[in-house]
Amino acid sequence: MLSGYPDILTTKDACELLKVSKHTIYKLINSKELKARKVANHYRIQKMELLSYLNKGE
Repeated sequence: MLSGYPDILTTKDACELLKVSKHTIYKLINSKELKARKVANHYRIQKMELLSYLNKGE
């Protein structure tokens, strides 16, 4: 599922993978459900953090 993506994902990548809107990604980040770091005014999400979020939903 994530093999074609880099280790550090953009919010756009996360939207594509989770099939949700950018607004939803920002809500997940702001509620601390999805860990992300802000780099130069843009959020970056580690691939492992996205996998961890996906595993919580199971």
